Amino acid sequence: MHDAAKSLASIPRPAQLPPLLADLAIAAAGTWIAVATSVKPHPALASHGGRHIDGIAITLILALGAALILRRRFPLSVLAACAALTAGYEAYNYRLGLTQALLLLAMFTVGARLARPWAALAAAVTYAELLFDHFRSWSGSHLWIWLGTALWVTAVALIADGARQLAESRALLAAYKEQEQRKHRDREQRAVLMERIRIARELHDVTAHHLSVIAVQAGVARFVIDKEPETADQALRAISEVGSEGLAELRRLISLLRPDDDEGARAHTSDPPAPGIAQLPVLIERVGLSGTPSRYTVAGRKRTLPAGIELCVYRVVQESLTNVLKHAPGSSVEVRLEYEPDVVRVTITDTGTHPVSTRRSGIPAAAITQASRHSGSGVGLTGMRERAALYGGELSAGRTLDGGFEVALTLPVESAEMVEVEEEASVPAAGVAVAGA
Repeated sequence: MHDAAKSLASIPRPAQLPPLLADLAIAAAGTWIAVATSVKPHPALASHGGRHIDGIAITLILALGAALILRRRFPLSVLAACAALTAGYEAYNYRLGLTQALLLLAMFTVGARLARPWAALAAAVTYAELLFDHFRSWSGSHLWIWLGTALWVTAVALIADGARQLAESRALLAAYKEQEQRKHRDREQRAVLMERIRIARELHDVTAHHLSVIAVQAGVARFVIDKEPETADQALRAISEVGSEGLAELRRLISLLRPDDDEGARAHTSDPPAPGIAQLPVLIERVGLSGTPSRYTVAGRKRTLPAGIELCVYRVVQESLTNVLKHAPGSSVEVRLEYEPDVVRVTITDTGTHPVSTRRSGIPAAAITQASRHSGSGVGLTGMRERAALYGGELSAGRTLDGGFEVALTLPVESAEMVEVEEEASVPAAGVAVAGA
């Protein structure tokens, strides 16, 4: 039983057969039926006389069947050949019988594959030839012969027209599916491109900030290693911490580029999650250790924010502080985070380069200035604006009246559970103060 089932399953279905092979099978079956019924005609047709089947009739029937093999590729030519062969068949006074099915098949092919004017012409030719044969072979009134032949041809024509409409609908559906697949591929490519841009922006922010802090701390350690060993040791510890944190973030970002087969390995890694608002005090404190007096203030009622918005706030603050280290070494900077009912706002303001602030920090100005001499890529503000726009926010940046620089980020947030911000004590670490309002 199993072997028989496998054998039947291995036989190709008609829909799976190549069109030419299917047409060959249909033509062979129709030809065999026409020849068999002509050799042994129906008793009802014997009383109408007509020439007995012979070699000429079989030759004409075989020619009809052979022409039908190419009916899909040349429907009009095949119809013309079948009409001419049928006319010759009738001219020899043979009765069509089931041989008319071959002519009707040719007419059906024209109606199913060509436009309606050609289908109407094919129906008219077929109707004329069948009517000529039916007048000689059918019994009854002339009106019945006219109507009966018309009904027979009309039924085949309607079926052919339905098949044509179905084929057109399938073609339109296939074109629509292809268009949707093409749009889906385009969306996937755009999504991949946007993801690459996002990862590139993340890499820029991570490397620019951490390398800037490391450069400044290394310069500080170099200048004070002989006179102030404690300050140098503190700078070297900061370099170690910032380097480790930067490597962890780079590892997390690069893990996003791993192929799908590394999902299991990615799941077992202990990479830290993306940074957020909770890490801002540590970020600002490390900038303070680089000789930039910093202050962090939180105002309003704290609310639960989506991870993407928290990452956006963190990256904007990080990039702004990096710009302060690059372009305004020794200035003081203030970061203010405000929670409002519909938005969260963060402002980063520096006072510009002031030697007095540098001296107050206890770190030589020459160390900070020399360590900060490296050019940026010039895309920091552009990247921050694009990041803000991604979450429907706005970012403004420009000079202040006292010569400093200010970056202001505003992000819309949905209503969420809000809790009162508890006042935090100031952290007197390297000139950093964290306060709550």
